[in-house]
Amino acid sequence: MKSTVKALTLISMGVFLYSRFWNGKLFFYINERFVWLTIFASAGFLLIGLSYRYRPQQAHHHDEQDQAEHSHGQTSWLGLGIILLPIILGLLVPPKPLGAAAMVNREVSIGSLTSAAAPEADDVLTKPKADKNVLDWLIEFRSSPNPAAFNDEPVKVIGFVYRDDRFEQDKFMVSRFVVSCCAADAAPLGLLVHWPESASLADDQWVEVSGHLQAGEFGGEAMPIIMGESVISTEIPERPYLYPF
Repeated sequence: MKSTVKALTLISMGVFLYSRFWNGKLFFYINERFVWLTIFASAGFLLIGLSYRYRPQQAHHHDEQDQAEHSHGQTSWLGLGIILLPIILGLLVPPKPLGAAAMVNREVSIGSLTSAAAPEADDVLTKPKADKNVLDWLIEFRSSPNPAAFNDEPVKVIGFVYRDDRFEQDKFMVSRFVVSCCAADAAPLGLLVHWPESASLADDQWVEVSGHLQAGEFGGEAMPIIMGESVISTEIPERPYLYPF
């Protein structure tokens, strides 16, 4: 009986991990370059679980006797409980990426790029302008000796709406989290957007912002500002976080 419970628990964990990869929710938790580790772990749980399920009955009987003689039952049940806990929490709590609520106690600034292990400026400069995201524009701006060179540069980025008491009614920040390893080390970044209808946007709403850049300042720090021409509501991207490489 106990071996069957072990088998089902381990198989359940393997299936749970793979389901997070299959439905794309795994990218709400970790950097995409570590996905293969999760798949490897999923396969490992499945194989170990199946080995418990299909081992010979004599081995089952011998194992149960050995466990009884050495009083390892409580430790085994505790281990199974530890494995079951993330499965239960994962099923009870709907998966979603970090958003505006997670930025309350985190400072949003270009300085966050240091903790985010930002990519090299050369890699950003060779990227097509149409493909540049919030992180790319901030990196390029920071590495430029002449911020005014960004004036009137066309830009289109996707992010969620963030604002606090520092923002005027016609301004908001189009924001993303940069994840080096997992959501625990996520660093918030954003570009200030000047748009007359900003007040109509809801916090945490994902939007696509089009406009042109203007060298400016936010919180005493030089940063590019998007002079918004179009702000369109959009779905959460399949990869909600930005990943430094």
